[in-house]
Amino acid sequence: MTEGNQPGGGHANREDEPIRLKRDTDLPPEPSRPAHSPRQEWHRRNSEPTAYIPKDIHKPRPPQKPATILDAFRFPFSLAGVIHFLIFWFGPFLLLFFLRAFLFSEILIVGVLIALFGYLYYYLSSCVIAAAKDERLAPDVSFDETPGLLDLLRRVLLIIGSTLICFGPVIFYTFYFYIWPILWFGREGATPNLQSDPIYWILFGAGVLFFPMFLLAAAMFDSVTALNPVLIISSIISTFVSYCALALLFFGIGLLVNYLIRSMFVWIPGLFAWGAALYLMFIAAYILGRFFRRYESRLNWEVKL
Repeated sequence: MTEGNQPGGGHANREDEPIRLKRDTDLPPEPSRPAHSPRQEWHRRNSEPTAYIPKDIHKPRPPQKPATILDAFRFPFSLAGVIHFLIFWFGPFLLLFFLRAFLFSEILIVGVLIALFGYLYYYLSSCVIAAAKDERLAPDVSFDETPGLLDLLRRVLLIIGSTLICFGPVIFYTFYFYIWPILWFGREGATPNLQSDPIYWILFGAGVLFFPMFLLAAAMFDSVTALNPVLIISSIISTFVSYCALALLFFGIGLLVNYLIRSMFVWIPGLFAWGAALYLMFIAAYILGRFFRRYESRLNWEVKL
């Protein structure tokens, strides 16, 4: 007798049928997981919803307005720039007053001043790099990036080396032909007036011409590579006309800075004279960075900003 013909005309009870379990081949395949990933962590990651990413997150920032000459005068007036400016402005005077008041040794005073001016050069180099990146305000420098004492000393020696390469020949010429005869023979044995000596002016002009490029190379490379005369000469030749204008501008700024620093001991109060000279240094750093940005392809220094 078949199941359909059982007494009562009904089908067999489902409870009497055995329970059939699905084989593993009937189940959908389990997604693969990394070999070294814990099972609980892997299931948690795959069950979490995907984070929403805004569509405009990869949109480029709107381009800045073209740089103007006013940007050079506004450059120091960021929050970090003003803080550093005040530190460099009042720092030397406060340090000298404090160290002399407590009768510290001259060696310690010199060491502290070297560290301070080394940090000044470090921050001005950061300003050059910031301007090369088309930043319009003085950059912020975190404490993690602050160099150590030996690194500051290395930077001071780098800038001194650049200065000696540029103006060492004229300094030696002046000392050997003008100062030394006066010290040895007296004024009667002195050679003619220095201002009428063409060799002096040629050497001095060469120093003025090379100095801005040495400063730019020292800021961008931050190594002895900046002292390579071949690099400097080839860079000047590749941007000769524009660079000559830059050198003349730097010569004017240098004369003004020199006058202000010398006036610290004459009639202008030293604090205000040093502040004005420091402000001009910030402007010069911005101009150097903008020069590199404009003529980066001609300089071909392969510097990663």
